[in-house]
Amino acid sequence: MVENEGVVLDEQATGIPTGAIVATALAAGVIAFMVRRANREPRIETPADVAAAAWDRIQDPHFRARTANATRDFLVDRVGHEMKPVLLDLLHDVKDYVDQGFKKAEKTIRDL
Repeated sequence: MVENEGVVLDEQATGIPTGAIVATALAAGVIAFMVRRANREPRIETPADVAAAAWDRIQDPHFRARTANATRDFLVDRVGHEMKPVLLDLLHDVKDYVDQGFKKAEKTIRDL
């Protein structure tokens, strides 16, 4: 147990750190906000107009390629740079968990 400024932390606790959960939630919120902001289009009022517009878009032979390229460009240009510190922190946390798992496995094998 480590006591630091009145806060007691259990060194053997095996849960997901609060920072990782908060960072993931924040990342999801930022991505949702950016997608919503990037996709602002004028609203089509009637259901028939919505269906007709969707049908016209689907009939385009290059629809999938364009949407895939737009998604990739969006993720690389906007999300990649803004989320890089969060992703690096999450990767560091995963590395720590893996290291702890291997240490426990080595200890278990030695105790056999």
